[in-house]
Amino acid sequence: MLTNLADFSDGFTLVPDSGLQFVEFGFDFDASPRLTRSFIERVSPGETGSDGKTLIRLLPNWNDDDPDSDQPPYPPSGDDVVYDIAKSRALETFLDRWVPVPFFKIEPGKDSLGNEIYAQGPTDWVRVRVTETRNAHGDRKGTHRAIFAFDSSLAPRKTNRPYLAPCPEDAMRTESFRFVSQLPDVISFLSHKVDVPGQGPVDAQKWLDDWLRDILHSFKKLQRKGKELRPDDFPFQFEHLARYITFVQFLASVIKPVRVTLIDTVSDNRNVHPVDVDLVLDIGNSRSCGLLIQSFPDDVNVDLNNSVVLELRDLSKPELVYRDPFESQCELVAGEFGAEDIARRSGRPRAFFWPSLLRIGPEASRLRGESEGTEAATGLSSPKRYLWSSDPVLQEWKFRSASAGHAGTEPLIERSMYRFINDRGDVLEQLESDRRQFRLKVKESELQTASRFCFSRSSFFTFMLVEIIAQAMSMMNNPGTRRERRLKDSPRRLRRIILTIPSATPIQEQRILRSRAEAAVKLLWSLSGWGDSDSGINSQRPEIHCSWDEASSVHLVYLYGEAVHKLGGSIRTLFDMLGKDRERPKALPASKAKEKLERSLRVASVDVGGGTTDLMVTTYFQTDNVALFPDQNFREGFRIAGDDLLKVVIERLVIPRLEEGLAQAGLPNARNYLKDRFAGDNPNMSEQEKHLRRQFVLQVLQPIAIAVLSECEAMPATSRKTEIRKAGSFFETGGRTTAGGDIPVDARILGYLKDSIGALGAGEFTVSDCDIAVDPLAVEECVLSIFDGVFDNIAEAINHLDADVVLLTGRPMRLPQMISLFMNKMSVRPDRVIPIKDYRVGTWYPFRGVSNTHIDDPKTTAVVGAMLCALAERQITNFTLYSQYLRMKSTARYIGRLQGSSVLPDETLLFSDIDLDAATAEAEAEFDYHSPLRIGFRQLPLERWVATPLYKLTTAQTRSARSVRKPVRVTIARNVQVPEDDEANEIALLTSEATREEFVVQDAEDADGSPVKRIMELKLDTLAVEAGDGYWLDTGIISIQ
Repeated sequence: MLTNLADFSDGFTLVPDSGLQFVEFGFDFDASPRLTRSFIERVSPGETGSDGKTLIRLLPNWNDDDPDSDQPPYPPSGDDVVYDIAKSRALETFLDRWVPVPFFKIEPGKDSLGNEIYAQGPTDWVRVRVTETRNAHGDRKGTHRAIFAFDSSLAPRKTNRPYLAPCPEDAMRTESFRFVSQLPDVISFLSHKVDVPGQGPVDAQKWLDDWLRDILHSFKKLQRKGKELRPDDFPFQFEHLARYITFVQFLASVIKPVRVTLIDTVSDNRNVHPVDVDLVLDIGNSRSCGLLIQSFPDDVNVDLNNSVVLELRDLSKPELVYRDPFESQCELVAGEFGAEDIARRSGRPRAFFWPSLLRIGPEASRLRGESEGTEAATGLSSPKRYLWSSDPVLQEWKFRSASAGHAGTEPLIERSMYRFINDRGDVLEQLESDRRQFRLKVKESELQTASRFCFSRSSFFTFMLVEIIAQAMSMMNNPGTRRERRLKDSPRRLRRIILTIPSATPIQEQRILRSRAEAAVKLLWSLSGWGDSDSGINSQRPEIHCSWDEASSVHLVYLYGEAVHKLGGSIRTLFDMLGKDRERPKALPASKAKEKLERSLRVASVDVGGGTTDLMVTTYFQTDNVALFPDQNFREGFRIAGDDLLKVVIERLVIPRLEEGLAQAGLPNARNYLKDRFAGDNPNMSEQEKHLRRQFVLQVLQPIAIAVLSECEAMPATSRKTEIRKAGSFFETGGRTTAGGDIPVDARILGYLKDSIGALGAGEFTVSDCDIAVDPLAVEECVLSIFDGVFDNIAEAINHLDADVVLLTGRPMRLPQMISLFMNKMSVRPDRVIPIKDYRVGTWYPFRGVSNTHIDDPKTTAVVGAMLCALAERQITNFTLYSQYLRMKSTARYIGRLQGSSVLPDETLLFSDIDLDAATAEAEAEFDYHSPLRIGFRQLPLERWVATPLYKLTTAQTRSARSVRKPVRVTIARNVQVPEDDEANEIALLTSEATREEFVVQDAEDADGSPVKRIMELKLDTLAVEAGDGYWLDTGIISIQ
């Protein structure tokens, strides 16, 4: 959506070293005053330039002090070339392009006419991008937006050097700056001679002249639709400057330049103290979201309205921001703010440096669709899905598009990144930390800086977090964001980053997640040049907290909403209404009640996400009607979730309709044709075809399937009516279609399905004309096929544990078919099952729906609950949660060789009823290895219980490994680390916890009895299917029977 325009009429403040800051102004071009500037190009006889040619001067043919005057300062003469630049010609040249603009420091005093006096700089710290918004985005407030980007980093002044950026002394003195447009000021910005030792006078702004020439050249080439430009296309030598001067003066006339003042964040005796901010994140396999919690210095009690929903700014379309839960998809695209190769000639090569490799969310989705497809991958559908995949990829990653510099030049971010990471994408500083904390064995080669862009898929979780944190830090100090809150002129400082964890995440993956999060902070600080010795807002790195699981977070949303907002703060009343009498566990503080049994509330939550379905059952005890003590009874996770449902809907409800459409177009054997297109890779399939297949699934099939499910969400639970819709009706066209009148998707992507059918005897075919059935019964069958077994397991556990309340959350749980399937399992009374989508909340809930009373998107409950966990420790009046008791126990009790991806038969068990929470428990097992196999676990001694993948056992890809005689007798054993007595701290605890589920190959002998341990590789692999080249959303491969 478009950013909200703030009222900056009285100016605004800027926080130094807060990243790139974006400030928007809107204007109505049609209502703007008439503006035309006339220019003279005059030959100067007898004067020559450095190239020996006669000088030509650009002169104004208007009176800048009185533009309406008929007396210009330089009357035209006979040989002059005179031309006019209207506001429309000026604007069209620079539309949708980043352009440096003069934003000078205001000096003390006034000139003879009473005007402000400006310094000659800074000259490289503000750029503007103007874009049309009324037609493109339905903007009702104007026709265009001007987005000013401020590089807030400070740069020390150098003697006899240009004034490029604000310096620390400017911040100490809280200097002010303004966008200037008077001709003398603009001219000093366009050309500024400085004496360089050994070179004489040099124009320090030559880079800007090159920048403007490049923009005009690109603009005229676009006008000629890529044809070669002719000399006639450039009739005027200084047209690029004339258009720029007109552009700057027009822009100043419509936005009314305001005063911008730096906040002092660097001096020792500064008067303004920062507001601490916590960033709470829920990173999912499919979607993610975040909250920023501000803690104001004088607050005694917390105000939940101090939370702000995290917004992602679209860097390639900076007029757009996204505040809803966003796709976890990421694409390698460098943040570009103009011609990088020209910009570094200014003397400030790292100006407007965005310290992130990739884009995420809707921006990534759009950019991925625009790519052509090459032999290298450009992104992932979900970095979290590949946390376990720590090996470098075989083929190098590539950025989706080249930098704004010369072809073949790597973006600055890529060149900068190599200094801080190794070839796997591990952050070197974090690797050293992990070696100390977890006693990891690190090879010396792993501590070498990267030489190739072959980073592991797991490392993309680090890169994704770098992007999110960079966005959050920019947002929280954005002048528009601060303006809407208290202490609007106080800087914001990131104090803590809180990440939720899926309830059944294996302990080893939890360790990786924490390590990647810590690495993201270290990498961002290193790339940004922030150090511990700095005195600004980034002198201290934020803490990382990864202890709260998503299910417990959902529990807290419910408990807080019921007890605090519906029952007047009485936890006891809630327990009396819904709970049962139970004995308090000895692990919790002793009860004040005299009776052995006391009232408690046992809450179960079923969270169906994109990649996992998680169950958590926790019993809550209360003390003094204000304190909650949780006791975890059971947790389980299943690698069957929303993405699996989406895939089945595509396979069962969408593909058959495409088959019907192709058959009606005259294509024989339409099903075989679809198999050839989508069922797998063919020997002769090019990388471009694989890319187009993936894009067809992502941009055509997936949106149709999501639309079908969304339509069913809105239907009554009892509806059995089937609606037939054209596929094209599921797409927001905005008046756009392809050349053939098809859906608004790139013609190359549609061509993947359509281009070759003519040669096979088919006639005209369009995806948009295919009939798609929105059939609740068919969707119910899809739900049943995916979730029936999972819900059987979950209902059995909930019923056995006698839960009092069951919460249903996650986006798929908005479907009536999902809710009905769960209800039919009869795990508890139907009135005790609460779909979170129907749960009534008050104005305290940051993500509440349009009605202001309901949770519109269940995805948001995890991040809001994590926020409450953070605050309930000490800041919410009469409501406290002792979260230290939310310790997650290992669920791996029955471990063995998997059959398929989720079945663990008793006959393949390696360990039975093992307690991995007992650190001293010995465990080893022997078995014969014939071919690559997967090792997984389940929690209960029931073969029907769904198992979870954990490891993959293979042989090394070496020549010696291929000659080994099989079967190989393999012994695997636990790799347990027990903290010493003097190490009873958080790090030691984390170390021991992280190795609870860690196994290693202890011994291996081939059929001849020779030791072959060195060639056996036991690696973490938690993907629910064979990874191959990736998940179905990354490959575009689906099943067609």
